[in-house]
Amino acid sequence: MDDSEGPFINKRFDTLAGVVSDHLTSIQDALREYQTEDKSSDIPVSEQLEALLKRVRGIEAEAEQTKRLLKSERHRSNHDNLTGLHNRAAYNERAFLELRRNKRYHRPLSLAVCDIDFFKSVNDRFGHRVGDRVLRIIARVIAIRLRKTDFIARLGGEEFVILMPETYSAEAYKVLDKIRKMVKKIPLKAKGTGFNVTISFGMTELVADDSMDTAFERADKALYRAKTSGRDSCEMELKKSETSLDLVGDKISSIPDLT
Repeated sequence: MDDSEGPFINKRFDTLAGVVSDHLTSIQDALREYQTEDKSSDIPVSEQLEALLKRVRGIEAEAEQTKRLLKSERHRSNHDNLTGLHNRAAYNERAFLELRRNKRYHRPLSLAVCDIDFFKSVNDRFGHRVGDRVLRIIARVIAIRLRKTDFIARLGGEEFVILMPETYSAEAYKVLDKIRKMVKKIPLKAKGTGFNVTISFGMTELVADDSMDTAFERADKALYRAKTSGRDSCEMELKKSETSLDLVGDKISSIPDLT
């Protein structure tokens, strides 16, 4: 994502927002119509007011329905249909905000890319319906084990991205590695056969001169190292300028328990 890009805006929101604006205009028109109505009308004032209120209530009901539609449309536009997680568009928006906060307040921010190991073999062996169920289960387990301040999105296929604000690399590693160990213990079953899946993480921590693209590339590089070194692991790629944890150089494949 280009750092100059603003938050993601779906064009459909503009259309729905326009409808809400039209409803408000209708209410204003109804009030003006009442105020300018012929005072010599034979219709009692009480009946005129009742008719006006009825019309306004109808317009308000339509406006409320439109607001609900707007909210639903917003959810659909930034969530993945299969897993219920945020999607790439939502990630781009959140990444923009987190990067801006990181630059402004100089607070730590870690980023991780996650991939389900040998996921293609699950689809080949059990079919895509089972594969979809596995995706939903893994997505849910990862999401509920992250902190409330963390953000997870499905990028596509079996790949996920995680943003961890206010989190140094050492702490992020511990959280993600616990999730990795938990996932491999999940008992799965399809077509009478039990099986397990594992996941791999590649992660990094942002530094002063980073963009989200450079940080993502570094995390992706770490993920590639995890995938080519046996999978079921959490790898970290740090820049030399980072000081949160640099015990054995800028490439750390395993982190000792400092507690």
